[in-house]
Amino acid sequence: MDGYTVLYGAIAFFGIFIYVIWFSTSIRIENKKEEANTIKINPYDNLPISRKIIDKKNKHVGIFDLGNHILIIGMILSVIFVLTNAD
Repeated sequence: MDGYTVLYGAIAFFGIFIYVIWFSTSIRIENKKEEANTIKINPYDNLPISRKIIDKKNKHVGIFDLGNHILIIGMILSVIFVLTNAD
């Protein structure tokens, strides 16, 4: 198996991949045209930005309830800082 065989295989794979993506997108567009007559309203569109970022469905979760995530990100950043400045 030489380099040309690998190149032809890669080109064939990408060609088939692009065709499958194009075909699925065209089917999706046709399905959306059929559903275009109905109007749907998302109930989460009227939420404030902070509620969209944190959690849309749970009203009891606030920014300080994400403390574990903030601590983990801080530890990762501190490890990266220490490793980049180590001799």
